Amino acid sequence: MKVQEPEKGGACISVAGRDKGRLYLIAGTEGNVLLLCDGKYRLLQNPKRKNRAHVRLLPAFYPQLIGRAEEGKDENSNIRAALLQLAASRN
Repeated sequence: MKVQEPEKGGACISVAGRDKGRLYLIAGTEGNVLLLCDGKYRLLQNPKRKNRAHVRLLPAFYPQLIGRAEEGKDENSNIRAALLQLAASRN
């Protein structure tokens, strides 16, 4: 089985810590640490730093949301909506 590499805009779910079970989008990477945002508690302007081993990557991918945010647009509400839609499709 091929190990999936984390990419900016990819979706993941926390598997360890007090945020276990929460969905995030990957806003960036710093070595073995992922910068995660959910658009509600962790905004793109203040992403959560989480060890790569403490998340499970999902097949969903939203690079357009992170790209528009880098252009200066506020995409937190769109990130929140995308993650809610992903959560609904997982149940």
